[in-house]
Formats: sequence, structure tokens, C-alpha cells
Amino acid sequence: MNSYLDIETLRAPEEYRLQLIKETKANFKAPSSLTKTQAAKDLGMTDAKEIKFTSATDMIAKWESKFAETKAEEVANEKWEKTSFNPDITPIACICIGWQDTHGYKSSIFETGVLNEAEMLEEFHSYIISLCTANNVEVRKVNFIGHNIAKFDLPFIWKRSVINDVATCKGVKWVDARHGQHCYDTMTAWAGYGNRISADNLSKLLGIKGKTEGMDGSLVYDTWQTDPKKVIDYCLDDVAMVKAIHERLTK
Repeated sequence: MNSYLDIETLRAPEEYRLQLIKETKANFKAPSSLTKTQAAKDLGMTDAKEIKFTSATDMIAKWESKFAETKAEEVANEKWEKTSFNPDITPIACICIGWQDTHGYKSSIFETGVLNEAEMLEEFHSYIISLCTANNVEVRKVNFIGHNIAKFDLPFIWKRSVINDVATCKGVKWVDARHGQHCYDTMTAWAGYGNRISADNLSKLLGIKGKTEGMDGSLVYDTWQTDPKKVIDYCLDDVAMVKAIHERLTK
């Protein structure tokens, strides 16, 4: 049984962000993406010779000295925004799945807006089991389909389940799932093992409707605070997009 799946994640709790700011101020470092040219610009340096004969290391050191207080919070917030990829500290906002049965295509939503995360995960795992039972399929033989699902969605669900002390569907390869073994990863199928292509770029390449306009992963956290339905609809659209990509790749 094919089950198309996508998740949306939030960020680490507010306490974690505040702690990051405190630690960053105490040991301020420039972001790794900061270049010598940008540092010079931020410092207001205009003398071409001075810039040329100042090493990148010294330029970054000057930048750190000047902006330790004012930039620390910005740097900390950049780190905090990236916690959405870390299941050790970040909860799942919602899980959306789609599947085909004798009555046609159906989808289901599991969200933390109604339940807490543990309850949501319990509901998800229970639903997968009941879905398999209704379709006479062994749970371990569900073919989960998604984009970067083997390295992100499946292990994220497993780790958050373990952290919340929630029993997972037995037999599913949540960690180290391999494309082709009850797991179809559209990214791996197209780009090859170890390579990457975004779902949006792949859909455009294939002439398939891409991501929801005006939404992307970076907006999920803020949008979830005010309009969780918009995030859920975005997740459902991703599931539909993956379904269309999968059908094209396996046509």
C-alpha cells in the first residue's frame, strides 16, 4: 500500500532561543557565512587599500569586536531558526498522509493544534495500523513515499515518538530507511543517492504544480502561531505534489 507522507516542524521552545542569545553574547562569533567583503561593508570601511591589506581573519575579528552586543541576538536567532531540522529539540506541527484505496484517493491530518505532540503521534501510529488492517496490508510493508523522506520525515517521526514515549508502528524502518525498501524517496529516485534536488524544483522540471505560492518551510513557525490551517494546507499540498511526482517517476 502506497502512503504519501509529509511533515511540518516548528522550532525549539522560546526558552531555548533565550538561552542561545545569552550564550552567543558571552562567546560571540561571526556567522560562518560572513565574508571579508561583507564585514568591511558592515564596518563602514571604504579605503580599498586598507581592505585589501587587512586579512580575512583580522577583518572578522574587528567585526566581532564591534558587533558583539548588537549582532549577538541576530546570530542567535539565525541558529534558532535552523532548529526546525533538529528532532532532538523541535516538535512536529503536523503530519499529513495520502493513500489510495478502492474508493479513491484520501488524506488524513494529524496536528498538534488540537492535541499535544504525544497525543498526535499516538493518533498517527494508531491510524497507520488501522489503515493497514482495513486494507489487509502488513504494517512493515507500507510503502511510505515522500521527498527526502528517508533522511528527514521518517527518522524525525521516530525520534519525536521515542522522546514522547509513544510506541511506533512495529516493523516500519523509521531510521536508515532505504529507497526502494518499503520507502520511495522522490529526491533519491531523481537525484541519486547522496545528491539533492528540492521538491519544488523537481516539480517545475516535470511540469507539475509546485509548492504553495507564498509559503515555504521558513515561514511555517510564524504562520503556525496565527494561522495553523494555512500550514496544514501547505503540508497537504506537498503530499499532493509528491504523489504527482511519484506517479510521473513510476509511470
